[in-house]
Amino acid sequence: MKNYQKIKATYKKNYHDIMSQNKVFWALSNEQLEEGKKLIGINDNKLLISIEMGGFMPKKNHDKMFELLENETKRYEKELKEAKEVTEKAILHELNNYECFYTGDYIEVVDIFKGIYTAKQIKSVYKKFNT
Repeated sequence: MKNYQKIKATYKKNYHDIMSQNKVFWALSNEQLEEGKKLIGINDNKLLISIEMGGFMPKKNHDKMFELLENETKRYEKELKEAKEVTEKAILHELNNYECFYTGDYIEVVDIFKGIYTAKQIKSVYKKFNT
């Protein structure tokens, strides 16, 4: 029997590994940028690309990394769809994680499971446990 937390943990680990292998680093100041460049062995800013929110990586790794991340996301989504026994537990976990029972709004959970579970499935779990 599959376990949602294990499926999600594997996804997060694989995602992190892909980022590390492609030498992604985060810098919010010039000092951090210089430290990151040293860490990955790059001296020239022209060899870097920004990936938003303070993330940088070697330009040469950009396309490959995003292809790997896309493939990992597809693998994760497929695994969740096929693991029917975790559907309710996965939805319930995220409803609790996003404090949906407290706020009365489960739209964030619909967004994170887009393409995996339907809004109807999520609403059904929400109603079942919202007593």
